[in-house]
Amino acid sequence: MAATSPKRVIQVGKKNKSIKRKHRASQSKKNNRRADPPKKRVQAPSPQAEIAADKFGPPGIKGELYIVPSFPDIRRNDLTWLQDHSERDFVVRALLLKSPAATGDIKGNFKENDGGSYLAPPQNAETLRIETPGGSVEVLKNKSGELSFLRFTCRATSTSDARDRFQLAALPFLDKLSFIANCPLVVGSIRIEDRHSQCTALQYISPYRKTIVNPHGATIYPEMAPVYAMYREAQNSHSDFYKFLCYYKLLEGMFAHLRANTFKVARERNIRIDTIKDTVPDSEHISEPFKQYARTSVKSFFDSVMTPEFRNAIAHFMTDDGSVLNMSSPAHIDRYSNILFISELCVRETINNQEHLLGQLYGASTGTPAH
Repeated sequence: MAATSPKRVIQVGKKNKSIKRKHRASQSKKNNRRADPPKKRVQAPSPQAEIAADKFGPPGIKGELYIVPSFPDIRRNDLTWLQDHSERDFVVRALLLKSPAATGDIKGNFKENDGGSYLAPPQNAETLRIETPGGSVEVLKNKSGELSFLRFTCRATSTSDARDRFQLAALPFLDKLSFIANCPLVVGSIRIEDRHSQCTALQYISPYRKTIVNPHGATIYPEMAPVYAMYREAQNSHSDFYKFLCYYKLLEGMFAHLRANTFKVARERNIRIDTIKDTVPDSEHISEPFKQYARTSVKSFFDSVMTPEFRNAIAHFMTDDGSVLNMSSPAHIDRYSNILFISELCVRETINNQEHLLGQLYGASTGTPAH
């Protein structure tokens, strides 16, 4: 199960519904500022609500939104429904997409025609059914004849358990189809319905906010150009595994080369620059397994956690316990999802400090940075 932050209750328009969210798992440049806080529309099976985007956590962080019904004749705390661990029936529905969707409104009432793929069922077939040890997966098509929608039923003890069972059953089949057809095949929105409590869980990615920028106030040091390029590459990626690898390589490059070269040039030019300690920023949004590393050394976190527990698995296709890294395994998906936010914090802290060091170096020399 993914480590998550505490749930928060958000009341929406209708009195008989409440929405809860939980998520897994910087400062902007000078002369840049956040625009007015955006709203994110939630389209549950019923009703709709607009919720301030900052209620969903930092941009890019993954989470689940819970729609919890309340009934006039049943008095029960909302959290009681979510903390029920008895085995019961769940239905999991998911969209297939040709490419990752941008973060936007959360649409919980999605149907077959909202998805699509480069795959089609045999002629005259309306659905495909895949029997797996974990349950039966139905694959439906849209009006264009493309496979577009997954439906999975199972008995589970929680929405997280149902999600894991769905991934274990469906993802290996989709992986094979992607190989056979030699095409991308993306799982988009996921909706998990608890048939007993009638609660619904919707997976989301916290939206990115509009930022007003002033390019004339930004200084680009030549040494930092590859760093910004790799950081943008990470932000553009929809793969947690690849995004983590980008963050790792950024820290590795800055610690092993860029930082050392900065001090070397300073010594050669007889320039004194103040050293800065790279410290892991603290945040309530850091996933539980990594909260203990807040306010510790970024280099220590890089050496003791990121390298042996995560980087080596990606580089060698093997985890630290000797098993093969499976990017469709719920356990491996959750591990890399959980470490992303603290990794991003470490990267941004180290980049800011490196810019400060280069500012001292260029400010005391005759070199002129690029603008």
